[in-house]
Amino acid sequence: MNRIERIVWVVCVVVTLGILFTLIECRAAEPGTAGAIESELACGRRGQELIDIKEYSQAVQVLEDCLRDHPDSDWLWSMLGRAYYKMGDLEKAEAQFRKALEINKNNPVAKRLIVEMRKTQDLLKDRDISEWINIAQERVADLVTLVVGVWLGTLLSGISGRFYSHFVRTNFRKALARRDYDYAADLLEDLHVKREKAQLRMRLRELLHDMGLEESKKMIIEYVDDQDVENKLLRFLEKVEKRMRES
Repeated sequence: MNRIERIVWVVCVVVTLGILFTLIECRAAEPGTAGAIESELACGRRGQELIDIKEYSQAVQVLEDCLRDHPDSDWLWSMLGRAYYKMGDLEKAEAQFRKALEINKNNPVAKRLIVEMRKTQDLLKDRDISEWINIAQERVADLVTLVVGVWLGTLLSGISGRFYSHFVRTNFRKALARRDYDYAADLLEDLHVKREKAQLRMRLRELLHDMGLEESKKMIIEYVDDQDVENKLLRFLEKVEKRMRES
């Protein structure tokens, strides 16, 4: 081989090697190669590890970053849906599973978890309805109890009030008839303390009819023990007597 042939051979070798290196670099830069697949797998493994240790927020962040580089990975979309599902955000979880199924309609994780979410949502709705029914029943029961309690209280109060009025009227008249002024004064004091003004007014009228103004005053002064009550009964007695004269 002469010198010229050697030069030509060296040039051909150099050109060939340059072409080969160029092809290798272009091949490495194309998506879908072994390097890109490894990156997708690494992202998925990292997301799975975070889900396993219940770091769901970090898993969502990692998987969303991965999906910017691998938007056609149904595996990563379904894993992101799992992270949202574990967080309790069923609406976002279902959206990710739907994207996974758009890419691969046979994705088993997405199909299974969508069914589980549907069951969970139905159970939550049923529970909410049941809770509202229970609350309504409790409120109705409370209302009925309140109404019955008020009605019974009013009824018993009316009965006891009428019974007390009859008791005082009958016993006051009997006390005056047998000249038991001590007991009659006790009844007047009790009416004053309980603020039974209508009853007190009627009993003082009966006292005035039976004894007159001056004798009634003497009876109150003698038999009423409390000075303050005595003074108030005397003033009330004078007012009742004045109204009786004017009527």
